[in-house]
Amino acid sequence: MTRWVQIVHAIPGRTRLRCPELRRDHVACETVADALAARPGVHEVKVRPYTSSVLVLHDPSVQAADLAETARAALSYERVLAIGEAPPRPAEIPELSRIAQLAATAFREIDRDLLAATEGSLDFGTLATLGFFGAGAVEIAVEQSIEMPPWFNLAWWGFRTFVTTEQDEIEADLPA
Repeated sequence: MTRWVQIVHAIPGRTRLRCPELRRDHVACETVADALAARPGVHEVKVRPYTSSVLVLHDPSVQAADLAETARAALSYERVLAIGEAPPRPAEIPELSRIAQLAATAFREIDRDLLAATEGSLDFGTLATLGFFGAGAVEIAVEQSIEMPPWFNLAWWGFRTFVTTEQDEIEADLPA
């Protein structure tokens, strides 16, 4: 995997760099801090492992690209990323992605089996919806009361209802 240092923001006298590996490597934090502090014109270096960032306060004449290059060289990393440049994607798929793919495959199989067993009358999405309705009805029957949903649920349901019911008008108003 490519290791990199990114220039997050730079204004005269202040530069923030980011490097994800700093979160896990306290020796690297000290190494980069010492290398940057040794540069002429650098007044202060603050390394924040939790946010994987390095704040450098310096003379306005010091260039952010030079600071990033110093950090890259001190850490023996491969790249310096400019402001806004997307980090390189890892070549390997993380383990959790495989688990998500297996879960999606399992649910697709359940959906196919359910559609086959009900001759196309019921799919997994409909069964889940009916299950949630049923669980809600049981809760109301047991509790003998209905709680008010949180505001964000009400806002989302209102928005979703509006968009769903006004879909034809919304699409008609969109430029072609």
